[in-house]
Amino acid sequence: MVVNKKIVFVFFVFLFFTEQQISAQKKLENYINSIYDKLEGDSAKPQKSILFILPIWGVYPETGWQLGLSAVCLFHLKNDSITRTSIVRLNSFITEKDQFSIRPYVDIFTSQNKFNIRASYTYTKFIEYYWGIGNNTSDATKELYDFTLNRFQFRGTYQFYKNMYAGLQFQTTNMNNMNYRGSTLKNSTVAGAQGSFTSGLGLALSFDNRKQIYFPLDGYFVDATLMFHNNYLGSDFAFTNLIVDARKYIHLWNKNVLAIQAYGNFNSGDVPFRQLATLGSEIYMRGYYNGRFRDMHAATFQAELRKQIWGPFSCTLFASFGNVSNQASTLLNNIKPNYGIGFRCLAIKKENLNIRIDYGRGENGIQGFYFTMNEAF
Repeated sequence: MVVNKKIVFVFFVFLFFTEQQISAQKKLENYINSIYDKLEGDSAKPQKSILFILPIWGVYPETGWQLGLSAVCLFHLKNDSITRTSIVRLNSFITEKDQFSIRPYVDIFTSQNKFNIRASYTYTKFIEYYWGIGNNTSDATKELYDFTLNRFQFRGTYQFYKNMYAGLQFQTTNMNNMNYRGSTLKNSTVAGAQGSFTSGLGLALSFDNRKQIYFPLDGYFVDATLMFHNNYLGSDFAFTNLIVDARKYIHLWNKNVLAIQAYGNFNSGDVPFRQLATLGSEIYMRGYYNGRFRDMHAATFQAELRKQIWGPFSCTLFASFGNVSNQASTLLNNIKPNYGIGFRCLAIKKENLNIRIDYGRGENGIQGFYFTMNEAF
């Protein structure tokens, strides 16, 4: 048998360049890992805490362009394999529409995760659109208004059984300095149209067996909060709010995951319009203007495929549907679709914490672009 010398030559050239490519890729991976080790410490000398500052930028349906800073500190109250990562974060941004927000946030896990404490304060000077209430509002009713919002939230839970947490939650919301660019909302009898102060106390119950909280590979997370707002707590409005958030993570292969979430927000009583259930945010129904559809109840379902590309880079495909309604029994009527893609870059390797960029679309050309930290759910 005669072997063609040209074929042999091409074959060895191919092998040579393939080997060089693999070697270069390996060197690049090692270099990237060395950077993470310098920032976070290696397995022999891990950093007790990690502090970093991330620029906030993006284009959101509610804000136009958005610029700001996020200062984040990650740490463990006890260095063991069980105690989860605690976080202290400060976000602040300005937007194209002269909006401003500052929000400090803490999420603390004590030793062996016995206690979990979350607290946040939000100051926002905001301008946004109001379309009315319901799942079929028209763009003809769209009008601008601006306001100032102060909100404080506190939640403390105790792990009373393996992966089971129960506790209390408290929240106050003060919405004032209302300024209207139209007459519909200003002259309406909608609850909270002239401003509102609400104060609520409630119960929190959750089950969480995820091994990692920032990029879970498998496990369940189910969380329910029941809040009571009434005059005894100083609230101007009396209403009850129930939120249920259920998630399932399915490990496919390597670091590829299928994440599924069902979310429901249900209200009864005299609810200020801006505390009604809505569709749209960087968490669910991405692309919809938050508040484009609002009513007493909202429910969404979403699934997301998270696929690793190479090294610190990965991508996502997501799809969801949802709706708002004044009755929970009619939430399946006039369902609204949502779909999109995302790009991920690993920011903290030790915690599997990603920087994410998402682009979402909905019905009638609704769309939004998001840049933030952590997965949507």
